[in-house]
Amino acid sequence: MKKVWKKITVTTDTQGSELTADAFFSIGLNGVEIQDKNDIKDIIKQKKMWDYIDESLITSSPDFVKVSGFIAEENITEKLKELKEILKLYGINGDITITDINDDTWYENWKKFYTPIVAGSFVITPEWLEYENKDNLIEIKIDPGMAFGTGEHETTRMCFELMSELNFHNKSVIDIGCGSGILGIAALKKGAKSCYMSDIDSVAVKAAKANAKLNNINAQIELADIFKKKDIKADIILANLTADLLIKLYKDIRNYIEKGGIAILSGIINDRTQETLTAYLSQGFSLIRKLSLGEWTAFSAEVKWN
Repeated sequence: MKKVWKKITVTTDTQGSELTADAFFSIGLNGVEIQDKNDIKDIIKQKKMWDYIDESLITSSPDFVKVSGFIAEENITEKLKELKEILKLYGINGDITITDINDDTWYENWKKFYTPIVAGSFVITPEWLEYENKDNLIEIKIDPGMAFGTGEHETTRMCFELMSELNFHNKSVIDIGCGSGILGIAALKKGAKSCYMSDIDSVAVKAAKANAKLNNINAQIELADIFKKKDIKADIILANLTADLLIKLYKDIRNYIEKGGIAILSGIINDRTQETLTAYLSQGFSLIRKLSLGEWTAFSAEVKWN
């Protein structure tokens, strides 16, 4: 059966466009595009790429910015609710419109331009591509169209960078808010003996299970709130969430990690970095490494005491 798609568009401004695009990525929208005439103005100022540009692209374009993404019709109700919640958290109050997409040409075009993503010792490739792995990277196959966590976003790439520096051999792992499951899959492919993955989003859990199957990985993946489980601990915790959630849950996360264990925490907007780090240091964590990429920060930290 041919999949039916919807296009969601948020009208915002230049300042809010990146956060809006991030909100789209975080709920698993495909083919995110930003229409902003200020991008064209920047190209002209930098005198890059173009000898000539049609002035009508500037004069006819409105001052507001449109951020759009595509999603399967069966997921629209649930994902629209999530999008509104995230935009509210980010302080974005733009109008939201939904339009029908009558063909999937955009999807086929998007697939043509999707390329493997190398991050640390890992490479993330879409299921339809064959990757010539000359550098013996740990390859993770994914269906990029299902849920957040394709490796494109800065927060995910930093997780892979930090994971590349750790020894996962024979370690137990928990992936909190697993999304598409690629962090947990990466841990298992790097030698972890077990990985428990959970998410409160049913679409994310479905995607994680599908991606685990793509990679011939056996993992415990559940639609569950991990913080309602009391009988589970791990050597390594993976949590690519948001600063608000990481700060809210810092004591809970500490309870799920063994002494001497390590947490990789990402999804932290730069201006919340110190606040987040201070919370975890107060719980016996010692900073191993901090990374920043774009507007985001991630860090790895080790538990020093019980």
